[in-house]
Formats: sequence, structure tokens, C-alpha cells
Amino acid sequence: MEPARTIVIGGGLAGLTAAATLARRGREVTVVEGAAHIGGRARSRSRDGFDLNTGPHALYRTGGGRAVLRDLGVRTAGRMPRLDRAGAWVGGAAVPFGRHLRRDVGDRARVVKAMAGLSDRAAAAWSGRPVSEWIASVTDDEQGRLLLASLVRTTTYSAATTLLDAGTVTAHLRTAAHGVVYLHHGWSSLVAGLADVVRSHGGVIVTGTPADAVDHDHRVHGVRLADGRTLPAASVVVAVNDARRAAALLDGDAATRLGALAAATVPVRMAHLDLAVRPLPSRRFTALLGIDDAIFLTVPSSVAHVAPPGGDVVQVARYLRPDEEAGDHRPGLEAVLDAHQPDWRDHVVDARYVPRSLVSGDHVRVATDGTVGRATVDAAGVGGLAVAGDWIGPAGMLADASILSGAAAAESLLADALVPVARSHAGS
Repeated sequence: MEPARTIVIGGGLAGLTAAATLARRGREVTVVEGAAHIGGRARSRSRDGFDLNTGPHALYRTGGGRAVLRDLGVRTAGRMPRLDRAGAWVGGAAVPFGRHLRRDVGDRARVVKAMAGLSDRAAAAWSGRPVSEWIASVTDDEQGRLLLASLVRTTTYSAATTLLDAGTVTAHLRTAAHGVVYLHHGWSSLVAGLADVVRSHGGVIVTGTPADAVDHDHRVHGVRLADGRTLPAASVVVAVNDARRAAALLDGDAATRLGALAAATVPVRMAHLDLAVRPLPSRRFTALLGIDDAIFLTVPSSVAHVAPPGGDVVQVARYLRPDEEAGDHRPGLEAVLDAHQPDWRDHVVDARYVPRSLVSGDHVRVATDGTVGRATVDAAGVGGLAVAGDWIGPAGMLADASILSGAAAAESLLADALVPVARSHAGS
């Protein structure tokens, strides 16, 4: 493998975005993925016509990631969920969301206004303060505060309101107000689209090939693989959402720098139960937002093509605080299903329970002023090395952060004059 090549460690959204960006600009690129399949958490399980995402997934329409994908030529076909058919899970029962808002929230005007988020200027004033303080400042109405906390959970996938930075979250609520898309054929459609871009521009994707370390001094020289080989490279993208794993791939001062950043991260996790059913027992609600309980339920097949005729996909999840990750949450998730989908056990075609699923490598924490103080793509301080993942970079959350950081990592390497462009069709 020629030294002019860029090696991307990790075949998730961040790594594939970086690889696609580099390949389209004329770089020789190889993606090395340790798992048997690319995609990471964006990979869907396809079986008997059902496409099961790894937990509830939605792509923000204006979060920044969708624009990057569009520029790369990756389609994001799907449909917005039906909010008029959403319910509220409150007091252990499912009720129409609108009825809960009208009947139980006494301070509707301020709560509804806050649900739309804050302008960039107003949000900046809350930077460095926990979102729990912002919620308390909006209203004294207890049901209104619970509703706002529920909205924060649903849009950030985190129940840790004392950890989350209010500036970033309140600005993110404005992005959420523009809606999300449930993707046809699941999130593997994004993975396949990015992989097609990489391969169509001469890039190579290798699976089942874990990377052990980046070979470097003050600059990158290659990547050492678990099978003993060393692949020479002029540049490397480390695109893993486990910050500690990213630091472990380096040595010396670079490992120390990245390790210090990794040690401070607080991963976001959820427990989720993903079901393929035929037929769906009840169509009363296509989503449930937990008001006094940190749960979320969705039926993505109500709008997206993720199930065959007569079938549906149902996903129920619990947003986990860092202090409750060790518990068994399946009984609670099944209790929600019992209320929402009577006799659902008799209709299951496929089921997957994940007790401690990694959602994001880090919260948008108060300590980092949300996204503003997150680690940068060049945080390791090694020439020709860029880091990407949803815990990297000053923009975006969740999948948007992965995609945006992947694009930023690629651009940083493209700007490195010591890394040559290897092919004549650069800029295509």
C-alpha cells in the first residue's frame, strides 16, 4: 500500500464521511473496520423485509449532517413522523399528547414558547450552565417542567439534565423544531450510500480488520493492524466514537493529550427494545413521549419504508443517566409495550434488546460549554492525523456531529501540504 494513501480507522458515519470526502477530492483512501460489517451504530438489521435500526434513529432536517450528505451525493430519503398522532406516557398510561398539554400543563404559553428553543444570542447567554437551570427558569409549573425535560431527553437522547449545557441544548431545540426524517430502509441506507461514494472514487473498504495502533512520531507513518501487518500511510483519520479507544491507538504525548480529553467524557447510553411485528396490534399512537418517565416509543414504519406489507417496526427505549446504566430495564420497556400494544408478544417476528447501547461518545457537557469546547479534529497534535466522531468538533449533536466531524477531519488533511494528492481526478 503506497505511503500517499490515507487510512481511515472506523467504518461508522464519521469514518465513511471522511473517506467519501477524501476520495471525491482525489485521495487514495482505505477504510479499516474491525467489525464484520461497516456502519457501527448506523447499521440496520435487515431480515424478512424488516429494517431494524439499533434503537430509535432520526435524522435532523437542518442539523448540518444532511447537507453534508447531500453534497456528497448520498440520498436521505424518508418522511417526517406524524406529530398529530403522538401520545404522552404519564402516570403509567398513554394519553393523547395534545390533551396532556391542554389539561395538565398550567403554564402553556411559556412552556410552548420554550419548546421552540432559543435564538443563538439568547442561547449563548446560557452557555456554561446546566439545562436543568434553564428548565427551572422557564416556569414554576411542575407539569410544564416535566414536559420540557421530556423534550430535552427526546432531542438529545440524554436524561442527565444537570450535565447538559443549556446554551447548546436550547439552540438545538430550534433545530429539532424544524423536524426529523425517518429514513426509508433504515440507517443502513446512509451507510450504503457513503460506501458507494468511497468505492466509486477508488476507495477501498476492508472489514474484519481491527487496528491496533497508529504508527507515528511527530507525523503519521502508518497503521498497525491486529494481524501484525503495518499499512504505510501519509495520513490517518481515527474515527471512533469511544474516546478512550481513540486515545489508546496513539502513544507518547499524543496519547497523553487525547487521553486527558477522553477521561473527561461521559458517554450517552440508552436501553432499547427493537421489534418487528406482524401485524401491529394497535395504531392509536405512532409515538409516546415519556413525561414523568425517561422513555420514548416510536413506530417508524408508520411513515418510513422499514417493514413489508402487513408488518411494522416498534422501538421503545429508556434514556439512561450515567448512574443507572447497570440496571435491567427490559421489564419496564415491556410494561410500556403492554399498555401501548396489547398482546404484542403474539405478533413478534424479530426482537432485539440492548441493555446499555452507546448513543454518543460524550454529553454536550457544561464543562465544555456544550459543543463549543469539544476536542478539535487536530487534538492529538500529530501531523497528518485527524480525529472524528460525535464527541469531536464545535458543531452538531448525535449523528450530525459524527458526519460534520468526519467532513472536518477530511478537510484538515486536505489542507496539509505535506500529504500529496495521488490521483488526477482530484476535485471531481
